[in-house]
Amino acid sequence: MTTIGQRIREIRKQRNLTQRQLAERVGINFTYLSRVENDRLDDEQTPREDTLQKIAKALNADADELLLLARRIPGTIRDRILEKPGIFRRILKLSDHDLEDMLSQFENAPVPGVSAADVSASVPVATQSRKAK
Repeated sequence: MTTIGQRIREIRKQRNLTQRQLAERVGINFTYLSRVENDRLDDEQTPREDTLQKIAKALNADADELLLLARRIPGTIRDRILEKPGIFRRILKLSDHDLEDMLSQFENAPVPGVSAADVSASVPVATQSRKAK
C-alpha cells in the first residue's frame, strides 16, 4: 500500500517541484517535508489535517486521498458519519463482496436531474467499451 509520503513525493515530482519549492508554498520547513516523504515520522508527527489540505492545494491534488493515506478522516466524511451513525455501523458489517455489489448499484443508479446521455458523455470511451463487454 502506498504511504502518504510516497504519494506526496509522486505528485510533487509529477508537478516538477522540489521539496524546497513545495515546502515554501505550504509554509513548512523542507526538512519536515523530507521526513514526511521518506516516512520518517511517528504517528504523532504525521501532518495535521490543515497541513495536508495545504499540501493538496499546492499540488493541485485530492485532499481526501492524502488525508486518508495519513489515516486522518476528512472533515466532510467525518461530518457525514456523525450525521448518520446507524447507516455507517451497518456498512461496517458488510462483507467486501456486499460492499462491491452496493457500490455497483450506486454507480448504475440514475441520478436525479441527469439524463443517461449526460452520464455516457462524461464516461471515458475506454470505460464505456469495458462496460459493454
